[in-house]
Amino acid sequence: MRPLTRRAALASLAALLSGPVLADHPGENLDARMMEMEDYFQIIDTAEAPAFELQDAEGNLVRLSDFSDKVVVLNFIYASCPDVCPLHSEKIAAIQASINDGPMKDRVQFVSITTDPVNDTPDVLRDYGDLHGLDPVNWVLLTKTPEQPDDATRLLAQDYGLEFTMTADSDMMMHGAVTHVIDVGGRFAGKFHGMEFSNVNLILYVSELLNNAQHRRRETGWWDRLTGAFR
Repeated sequence: MRPLTRRAALASLAALLSGPVLADHPGENLDARMMEMEDYFQIIDTAEAPAFELQDAEGNLVRLSDFSDKVVVLNFIYASCPDVCPLHSEKIAAIQASINDGPMKDRVQFVSITTDPVNDTPDVLRDYGDLHGLDPVNWVLLTKTPEQPDDATRLLAQDYGLEFTMTADSDMMMHGAVTHVIDVGGRFAGKFHGMEFSNVNLILYVSELLNNAQHRRRETGWWDRLTGAFR
């Protein structure tokens, strides 16, 4: 994303946060309000997102639970995809750049998972982020571990409700583009479908999830201090 465009997105986000749409701190109403604002948003709201234990290009194990203190923005891709995946990755990169320009940078983790672990070698994984403008400071591309079957990440995508179907006459896979959002603590919060959704709406959604998590921590801390005084 060009700097001017990124600044415009941040300015729009600031206007939304200061305006009447979310002025009363939406809390549990956040999903309903996002449904009104964004045609491509789907509420999920399940207690736990499908867990995973995968590895990065260096062979380091990475679990979803490693990011339990952050909001996770997750998508599935494969490097040789000729159309949907590169466009999706570049949209994610634009969203990441806007988030990383502000105070949420250390509280949001971007995760991409390849559904083609046989061909997406460590070298391919290392190059993918640079190729599409993703910042490794809070983004990681994951693949299966040596012990897992070749279709492990495609099965994981199915757990998230997304099919990657091999075509009969090539190595391509038929699939859609879905951006999954996992709340602090691992709750599967929602999905943004396709690539027509507003970047600002996803950034706003992530911001409010973080605000709500902070609000919950303050409430818990206050209750613990109060009850602790009577022990």
